Amino acid sequence: MTKPKPQTCEVKIGSEWRAVSLTEAATEHVMAVKRCPACHGQVMILGAYGSPTVHRTMSHRRAHSGCPLKSDTYSGTPSLHPQALA
Repeated sequence: MTKPKPQTCEVKIGSEWRAVSLTEAATEHVMAVKRCPACHGQVMILGAYGSPTVHRTMSHRRAHSGCPLKSDTYSGTPSLHPQALA
């Protein structure tokens, strides 16, 4: 069985977007703007502390039915977020 790829988000560094792990986004790029790699909507990084690690998740700031990474609200048709970050 293959190990699942760690979840990532994109952070704006200077004038470009760079894909980073959620842990890196939450610890090394705390103040950077973050977006979803699929729909480009703005996201925030959440962390649930459990012994001995922190489980990080990504949450969209505004719900969007066209993001395939949000299985609970995904409509089945991928699309950019209405307020996509460029």
